[in-house]
Order: sequence, then C-alpha cells, then structure tokens
Amino acid sequence: MKRVLQLALVDLRLTLRERASFVWMLLMPVMLMWVFGNLGGGGNTTTRLTVVDADGSWLARRFVEELGADEQMRIVELTPEQAASAEDKVRTLWVPRGFTEQVLAGHAQTLRLEKDADSSAEFSLAAEVRTTRIVARTLGRLIELDAAGQLAASDASAVSEAAEARFVELGQRLPLVDLAVSTAGHGRRVPSGRAQSVPGMLTMSVTMMTIIYGAVFLTTEKKSGMLRRQLTLPVTRAHVFAGKLAGRFVLALLQCALLLAAGRLLYGLSYGASIPGLVVLVACYCLAVAGLSTLVGAALRTPEQAGSVGWLLGMALAALGGCWWPSEIMPRWMQHAGHVLPTAWAMDGFHALISFGRGLEGVALPSLVLLLFACAFSAVGARLLRVTGGEV
Repeated sequence: MKRVLQLALVDLRLTLRERASFVWMLLMPVMLMWVFGNLGGGGNTTTRLTVVDADGSWLARRFVEELGADEQMRIVELTPEQAASAEDKVRTLWVPRGFTEQVLAGHAQTLRLEKDADSSAEFSLAAEVRTTRIVARTLGRLIELDAAGQLAASDASAVSEAAEARFVELGQRLPLVDLAVSTAGHGRRVPSGRAQSVPGMLTMSVTMMTIIYGAVFLTTEKKSGMLRRQLTLPVTRAHVFAGKLAGRFVLALLQCALLLAAGRLLYGLSYGASIPGLVVLVACYCLAVAGLSTLVGAALRTPEQAGSVGWLLGMALAALGGCWWPSEIMPRWMQHAGHVLPTAWAMDGFHALISFGRGLEGVALPSLVLLLFACAFSAVGARLLRVTGGEV
C-alpha cells in the first residue's frame, strides 16, 4: 500500500506543478458554471418590478408592502418624480393618486403595468399574476371589513386606525382554503439554471481534465522509459497500475471537492439533504473517470495522441451525458444512448440530490453503475498497460 501511495503522490505532484492546471481544473469550470447557469435562467429567479405609488395613503402602502413580501418579487419603489427620470425601469406598476380614497368609496381603480418592449415575457407575466393575486387578497379583506361595518366612511381620512390594524391582522391570518401542489404520474421537472450548470460543468471538467492529465503523463512515462524503470523496482505490475489509478482518483476527488465548494459558496447551490449520498456518488464517479483515464493512457502511445483524444472524448462524454443541457430535453433515443456513458449516470445522481430532493436511495443505482464502469475500465486498462509495459 505504501508503494501505491508513493506512486499516486508522484502523479498528483506532477499535475499540480503545472501552472495551467489551476486554470483548466478550477477557474474555467467555475466561470462556465456562471455562464451556463445564467443562460439557463438560474442567475435570477426573482421578478423585478418598479412600483410608483402616487397615492401614499394607507391602503396603497399596504398593497405595495404585500407585493414586496413575495419572495419571488424584487420591488423597487420610486416617487413619481424619480420615475420620470429613471431609465432602468424594466416593468413599472403605477398606483394612481387617490387610490385609497376611491377604492374605499366603491369607485373602480386601474393599476397600470408598463413593460419595456425588450423585457422578458415570462417575468412580465409573473409580475401580472402576482400583482393580480395581491389585488384579490386586498379586495377580500376589504369585503370583510365592509361587512363588519369598519369602512362605513366614504373618505379615506375618516377610516379609523382600528380599520387599518384589522386589515393587517386579516393579512396575517392563515388562509381558509389552501392549495397543495405535488408531482403526479411519471413526469418530473427539468433541471435548469445553477442546478444544471454546477453539476454539469463539474462532471465535464473532472472527466476531461482527469483523462487528459492522466493519459498524457502515462504516455509520457511510456515514451521516456520511466514506466520501464518503475517496473524494474521491487514492485509488481499490479502495484504500478494501482498507483496510477490511485493518482487519478485523488486528482479527480480533489477537483470535485473544490468545485463543489465553489458551487456552494459562490452560487449558493444546495446539494440536498443527504451528505452520505453525495459522498458515495462523488467517490464512485471519481473511480470511474480514474479508470477511464488509465485505460486511455495505457492504450495510446504518445502524449500528443493522449491530449487530442482526451479533449475529443471529454467533449463527447459531456454532450451525450447531459452536462451541457438536461438530458430530459434530448430525444428519447439519445437519452438511452447517453446512459452507456458514465457522465449520464453521474448527472442522474447529482440531479437526484440537487433537483429532486432524494437521499441515498436516489444515488444507489447511479453509484453502482459508476462502480461497474470503474471496474470495467480498470480491468481493460490493466491488461493494456501490462502488454505495453513490456514494449516500452
């Protein structure tokens, strides 16, 4: 075991000594997480709404406050004077002057929602729906107050403080009718935003960098005769292969840990409630890519071949495995085809934890399949390394 660890540490030092490794293994995937996360709509999940309250009376204030209490809304309040000179109003809700007085007097009022021509239709529709919901809540409470005789006055200034306090109290009451929403049937939500980009770029980057660096160093050792010299030491071929495999595994594990930390600290992504599930999945995935890296390095003869094949293989595994986009949006046949690759199973496991809230049972099958990939890649790699080892 000591000899295996020594060989693994040699490979790890060679990789970390490369200045470019920091860029390709950490900086680049972190940037891609941000880019793909924003393209997928995950960079901003709140609806921005500018509110211009020209009334300022108690009912208008309460209405605006309730809009701002919605976690999916980001309210920017402006006065009419400020709104006239503001240039960054994507969508603006205007509360007319005399709103409170006219509503309490029973006169219809119109809230005007203005949208920029280039504003997101999806977010604008969300603003309309949420504003309509607050309007319905407000009218419901006013009906209760009127039924209790607390809005008898026709002038807003004559409404007692007790009526406003009762209005607030009604807003804090638990809803009399609630709607429970749950997933039924076999459909499931398509992962998007950071929930897709963070595990996707992690899986792609770890796969690609482990294959490239592992295969390049192994072919370099074969070409320079270093592997032959290692085989003359008091170690078996099994020790040499296990050392190479362990070095790739530790490298992949280290990169995974750093990228997982970046996803959590920089982008606030939760990896679910099952830490054991995450640990098992990452360990099995790192074993699989370590075995694949050793297999590629054992099969090829030159570092140039290893670098080219590593890039092409990494890109193909990422595209077909659902790292760039959710596999759910791909044709059914492509989803099935992608699952002959370890990246697809790794993404299944990450999505089970991150997007679907599953625990250890959700990653059991992906982890088992990844472990089988690791065994198969290692077995073939060991055979090829044994053959080529006698030639170099």
